[in-house]
Amino acid sequence: MDGYGQVGDVAFALADPVEIPENTFIGRTGELELCRVAWGIRKDGKELIDSSVPPLHFRLEGAPGLGKNEIVYEIARQLEMPLYIVQGHEELTPEDLALLLTPSPEDSYGQSMALTLRASPLATALYEGGLCFFDEINRVPERTLSPLASVLDGRQYVSSAMAGINIGPKDPEAKKRFRFCCALNPSLSNSGHVLPEYIEQRTLPVIEITTPPFEELRRIVQTALSPSPDFLDAFESWYLREERLDVSVRQAVALMNYAMNYDQYGGEPQVNLFERIAGMVLGRRG
Repeated sequence: MDGYGQVGDVAFALADPVEIPENTFIGRTGELELCRVAWGIRKDGKELIDSSVPPLHFRLEGAPGLGKNEIVYEIARQLEMPLYIVQGHEELTPEDLALLLTPSPEDSYGQSMALTLRASPLATALYEGGLCFFDEINRVPERTLSPLASVLDGRQYVSSAMAGINIGPKDPEAKKRFRFCCALNPSLSNSGHVLPEYIEQRTLPVIEITTPPFEELRRIVQTALSPSPDFLDAFESWYLREERLDVSVRQAVALMNYAMNYDQYGGEPQVNLFERIAGMVLGRRG
């Protein structure tokens, strides 16, 4: 049945892959190459290498807003493979990574509610042979990560205690296609949110994502919002004068967006605009 999987006598609904935004990807050539090497992807980024060498489950580390998700989106776009995302948070449980009981979408109004077993994004990626991205992995309680041990080694399955089954690839081709990576914010680790060692050693290599060069940042802002040359020049003047290397890509786009809206509203001349609004957008003094 389409949209469902089965292990033994247990049938379960599969998660839907994420809808990947059709954004124009800019820069990060070096980081993309490192990710492709880890996952066993050809240099053009469009095909997995059919090899006996197993892929690695790489880890992206960097502050929020620098484009870790966008890198994974771009890899999935070029491969044209389904991407499943697990969003890490403090309330995530081990069973959230395997199977959950959810209300059946086929119930009719007024009837007693039936429950359906639904596979997590991780379990679905394993079963179908897709790409799995575990975002903010170091926000998750350590005990929740224990099912990943069997996912990220040669066993390649996730256990469901509720259903009493192990969910792995449905066939040898799915096993060859499955890829896993994760991302974390190192500042959380510095505050005590650390990965257990057995997960650290299973998520290698570590690929550091830092602030992109200003020319890349300028092109990203220009592509996202199409500001006038005067706005771009004013932004560049503010950025370089203040040496704002701590400004993330997301903050830069938000800053330009707000500046353009402020200008239409009848705000200050552009020469003063970024100085005026930087603190409001960045959460600190401009």
